[in-house]
Amino acid sequence: MQRATNNQAVGFLTDREGGRQRSDARRDGRAPAFTLRAYTLTLAGVAALACTLTAGAAEWQRAEEIGAVAEAFVTKNFARRDTRLEPQAGYLDPRLKLPRCDVPLTAFVRDGTRLTARTIVGVRCSGSRPWKVYVPVDVAVRDRVYVLRRSLPKGHVVTEADVALESRDVARLRNGYFTEASALAGLRLKYPVSAGSVLKPSMLAAEILIRRGQSVTLVAQSEALSIEMAGKALSDGAMNQRIRVENTNSGRVVEGLVRSPEHVEILVQ
Repeated sequence: MQRATNNQAVGFLTDREGGRQRSDARRDGRAPAFTLRAYTLTLAGVAALACTLTAGAAEWQRAEEIGAVAEAFVTKNFARRDTRLEPQAGYLDPRLKLPRCDVPLTAFVRDGTRLTARTIVGVRCSGSRPWKVYVPVDVAVRDRVYVLRRSLPKGHVVTEADVALESRDVARLRNGYFTEASALAGLRLKYPVSAGSVLKPSMLAAEILIRRGQSVTLVAQSEALSIEMAGKALSDGAMNQRIRVENTNSGRVVEGLVRSPEHVEILVQ
């Protein structure tokens, strides 16, 4: 009976002492000892978990590394001196778990692959745990192309004063474009085009310089001499276009190239 009483007293004193320590700690702004021990255990657990995650991440090849290899391959193998490439590797599923390669990664494309706005590039590991994955790479191919300075109406004959060179992504200009002003000479618009539009072959038609039935001058040239004669156009013709013409004097029909609104150069065999 005395022993039970003593145990109760010890428990009572211990609890009061613990309560006094917690109360003192609160007044002093200090964390109780048991709380500090809990914090210490929690921090140790977080640190252990972080180490586990870091070790796990180190076992897998990072998607950013795979993408960088694909981008470098496109830049090295498809770049031209007169253009600027801007490759951007597409999305790779982060759930894709590829073992970290113990040798440098290599990239490749299938035979016959041409550079397009989205080009598929393969990246492979040839190490002790080999793997292969295909990466979509969005490619911007920058080149200087001709655009209209101002809006122009249908039928307007384009001149150098109407156009300007601007940098555009030509990988997405599937209908073509112009990089040389000489290629625009004598071309007229098929329909109204707004300012800033990239000029495409489908927008333009050659200006008709000679009309069917028109009287023209036929010119036959060689290294030694040049002969001119009267003729008649048998079809419409634009600059440098081949048309059929008739020699008015002989009635003979021949072919020639339109060189101006009045002259057709006969093709001498």
